[in-house]
Amino acid sequence: MGERFNVNIAGYALTVTTERSAEHMERLSTLLNEKVREVQKSGGTANYLHVIMLAAMKLGDEILEVRGELEKEKLRFDEKSQDLLAVLDKALK
Repeated sequence: MGERFNVNIAGYALTVTTERSAEHMERLSTLLNEKVREVQKSGGTANYLHVIMLAAMKLGDEILEVRGELEKEKLRFDEKSQDLLAVLDKALK
């Protein structure tokens, strides 16, 4: 089922059950808290729920960017692989 971890996000204590390691959960909560502080520094809102949602949106935006870059690299890798296979096929004939 998973292990239970206590984490603190933006001053709120949460208990999370997960298969992830304690180190992973620590890194995750640290990352989210860093994003919360970034949002708080920008001064857009004082409402904690809004701050946390904006921090989650920043993280989501980063994830989408990385996924897009990964997809581009995958396509580039596939193209290069096809080119290499064509060269090898030609060389073997």
